[in-house]
Amino acid sequence: MRPVDHRWKSADIVGGNAALDLINTVSGWNHDPEDWAPSVAGFLTWARISGVLDAKEKKQADRLAATSPAAAERALASMNELRLTLRRLVGSLEQGQDPGSEDLSPINRWARRLALSREVKVGRNGIEFALKQDLPALELPCLRVTAAALALLENPPATRLKRCRSRDCGWMFVDGSKNRSRRWCDMAVCGNLSKAKRFRARYA
Repeated sequence: MRPVDHRWKSADIVGGNAALDLINTVSGWNHDPEDWAPSVAGFLTWARISGVLDAKEKKQADRLAATSPAAAERALASMNELRLTLRRLVGSLEQGQDPGSEDLSPINRWARRLALSREVKVGRNGIEFALKQDLPALELPCLRVTAAALALLENPPATRLKRCRSRDCGWMFVDGSKNRSRRWCDMAVCGNLSKAKRFRARYA
């Protein structure tokens, strides 16, 4: 997998769920894959753009990564483990297959970590679960992605969980269109590229 220093922008967040957006930090999973979050800095930038860190948490995570390289490396390793696990697990669901134990064991570990990191509190809408206030900021992105993944897995939108049709992409998304006809992660990117390829092939 080739590391790429990608410049993240909001238009890159197309999955409709933070777990899918983490999977989508790799472009072209099945064809010359590129890792768009190969460093802690890139991962934290994605976390802010995707919304799993707010501005204050992002600054805290940046400071911790700068002062504790070991903590930064652990955070990056955790992200890589979770990303690969989710890719296999969600890929099985998208293809209508039962996931194997090798995919369920890691996500169960993450679910346990999430459970130990949560507490019950009173929010604006009544009782809610929230992450503990004393958690290191570097741990927050993977915990929130895990929460999003569990919500997706508890009620998987079977016919709406899709993979971009572009062979060179492989990004995943929840199809929110009324007639469930979405084919591309982004029509302005992969959709138009595919149309251009078909046009060139037709008139070559």
